[in-house]
Amino acid sequence: MGAMSKILFLAQFAPTDGKHIEPQTPEEKFYAETYHLKIYEILEKNSYNFYATSDVSYLINHHDEFDLVWSVYNRMGFRNSEVFVQSLCEYFGLKYIGAAPNVRALAEDKSMSKQLAEHLDLKTANWVVASKQYPLSNYSPFNGPYFVKPRFGSASIGIDESCLCEDWTATQKKANQYFSENIDVIVEEYIDGIHYGVPIMNTIEGTPIIATPHSQLSDKRGNIITYAQKRYTELGMSRCMCRDENLNKMLTHHAGKYFMNMQPCDYARIDFIVEKSTGIPYFLEVNVLMNLGIKGGFVASFLDNHFESYVEIIRFILNLGLHRVGK
Repeated sequence: MGAMSKILFLAQFAPTDGKHIEPQTPEEKFYAETYHLKIYEILEKNSYNFYATSDVSYLINHHDEFDLVWSVYNRMGFRNSEVFVQSLCEYFGLKYIGAAPNVRALAEDKSMSKQLAEHLDLKTANWVVASKQYPLSNYSPFNGPYFVKPRFGSASIGIDESCLCEDWTATQKKANQYFSENIDVIVEEYIDGIHYGVPIMNTIEGTPIIATPHSQLSDKRGNIITYAQKRYTELGMSRCMCRDENLNKMLTHHAGKYFMNMQPCDYARIDFIVEKSTGIPYFLEVNVLMNLGIKGGFVASFLDNHFESYVEIIRFILNLGLHRVGK
């Protein structure tokens, strides 16, 4: 099964023809060294039949040379780029690792992903969406404080303490800043709580495995976790595995229910905010292409249970795709 299957590995910092891509920022350097290059090294050291490139057009021009595609691109510089590679694979009839394009689109739209949560009777904070063409109402639809962030995408770029707004006037001002950059927003009712991520992976048998939920804390106002903190270029974020058995049962139940209703998908992280005053978990968002690097929460949780090493995790994901090729 898949022993000689040829894999195309697409990543922003994947070496192309043996030449490394030079990161331009500390955040990019972190992503390259702890994520993309680590997967590349596993493919190389474990003698997979693969070709790696940072050029997505290679897939278009050489699609007939490959049996399986694994893309870890989150952004490619144009709107809705998140579904581009998977859609190309569907067009060319290629097997791929990750989520189907329609599922990826659901995850990348924070409003639509919340609507699925509501349909599944998972509690969500109040929210409203807005854009340059359809700006926020002059009157707040629910009580504050408010949290303003991009509606689409999951990379946390631009997230900082200014996203937490005490009143509607400040909320409108922050939203207008995003609109000036042609970024649509989602405005959420701010929940004073702790962030929890629940990593989950599918299996060949179709029975998902769920890792230990992990919490993340920040020294920023409102426990806001910034993009720089997630890339370890700014201090102040800490992560720990949740050891509260009752909370873990609740979070894994919710995450498993959500994951089974967003198939087909190989792996994801379902995020919640657990309100401090009530202990109630609120669905926040889902990420189907989170950081799979050695310092990411997804990997840390799966190393806490189910897997012994980083290599084992990456090979498990690769085998999900190779099994489909074998079929």
